[in-house]
Amino acid sequence: MNNDQYSKEINDVMQLVTSNIFMQVNGLDVAYPYIAGSPGGGKTTALSTLCDQLKWGLISTHFALKPLEETGGIPQFETIKIGGKDTLATIWSFPDIMKELYIQAEQHKLVVWLLDDIHLCGSIHMAMLYELLTERKLRDYKLPKNVAIVLAGNHGNNKAGAKTMFSAIINRVSLFPIYTSFTGWKMNFAIKNKIHPAIMSFLGNNKYDQFFHETEQVDTPWGSPRSWTRLSNIISQLERWNKKELNSDELLYLAHSHVSKEGASEFLQYYKIFMKFNIKDIIQNADQFKLPDSPVNKYALAFALCSYYSGLKDPNEIIKQFSKIIYNYIRDSPDLGIMIIHEIIDIEKCLNRRNLYSALSKELNIIEPGITNHLLKEITSV
Repeated sequence: MNNDQYSKEINDVMQLVTSNIFMQVNGLDVAYPYIAGSPGGGKTTALSTLCDQLKWGLISTHFALKPLEETGGIPQFETIKIGGKDTLATIWSFPDIMKELYIQAEQHKLVVWLLDDIHLCGSIHMAMLYELLTERKLRDYKLPKNVAIVLAGNHGNNKAGAKTMFSAIINRVSLFPIYTSFTGWKMNFAIKNKIHPAIMSFLGNNKYDQFFHETEQVDTPWGSPRSWTRLSNIISQLERWNKKELNSDELLYLAHSHVSKEGASEFLQYYKIFMKFNIKDIIQNADQFKLPDSPVNKYALAFALCSYYSGLKDPNEIIKQFSKIIYNYIRDSPDLGIMIIHEIIDIEKCLNRRNLYSALSKELNIIEPGITNHLLKEITSV
């Protein structure tokens, strides 16, 4: 989805969604938030993370794909009197989804009901959605008061199978178009979830950033935060099992199955560069080591060093040798030196790892007094 003036970064939008949720459960008459964005952008994950952080209950329902009896109940019969005569009438059973909502509502102070992939709703499901959004009811059964409704989907996206929604429904929601930025994904998801450093650094390079969230396709894979995350998971697991990096054929085949052919081919070339460095050996021989001449090699090594350093249980074991290499970066390639410091500060913040930067700063100032003060000014400027 294009990050134009009518869309906002997903993590900024979640602040608006949070406010809306509080308003709903406090009885204010507000439109229900509809988070609309391209597939794979992390809409569901962002809401799940929010609920985890705030200790809220969360029920995620693919409303359009649920059988009607699960959301609307089953018709049953009862006899009523009309004009003094017994008449057979229909009542509806308590919907299965309502049972789940009431159970969660008793266990949590606040529960979010996410109606996911809402763009797939056909006319029958939209009729039920109309009742839900208008009266907070399903088949005349009321929602618990501490349940807030959030919708998510790929609104207006024909490639994603979007149906035309009733105008009455659109008028009852607040449409929040979103996009996912690489920086937002990295800081709020990727670092915490240990996305493969080769993938993170690849997507963080301006040369390759077009592959982060590619144009959506119908019959072929395309890059998205979700597809890169899943590619990362399988690469990392295979490396652990095999105790070595993937060969070119394996990696290209896997990458092609997740992202575009162009993205897969470019990532293969970058992966080969990233994985060729023996970081332990480089750090042990820091006094003799010279930085690569190639800009891509130099960039890949910088991220490989950051990943290795931040992944150690006790980084102080290598800090003296590590700082010598980082100092070479600062003097040889100032932009990359600043990037390394910035990356270490980001990792420290996201993982709540104390002293990653302060230990490095101390050693750098021993090599050249006052150097980190200058660097921090540069980082602030950036």
